[in-house]
Amino acid sequence: MDKKLLFAIYDKTTELYEAPFVDINRGTALRRIQDLMRSHPDSPYSKFPADFQLTVIGTWNENVGDIISDKPIIFQELEDLQVKEL
Repeated sequence: MDKKLLFAIYDKTTELYEAPFVDINRGTALRRIQDLMRSHPDSPYSKFPADFQLTVIGTWNENVGDIISDKPIIFQELEDLQVKEL
């Protein structure tokens, strides 16, 4: 798979996007955020989930290093995630 998705978390309070990260697809990005929220209950994502949105901002081609930027698309409101305790 040469193209992966580029994601960023948008902070509604600061009205800024955090540094982007690459993941294989939306499902794996969502799993990454859920794992982060579960393993770090004191993080801002866990404490103030209504302040954050997971957005898709483009694609990354790892074979040639190209980034194709798109208008951010809200993929997931963090407040809608239910983090289950282990």
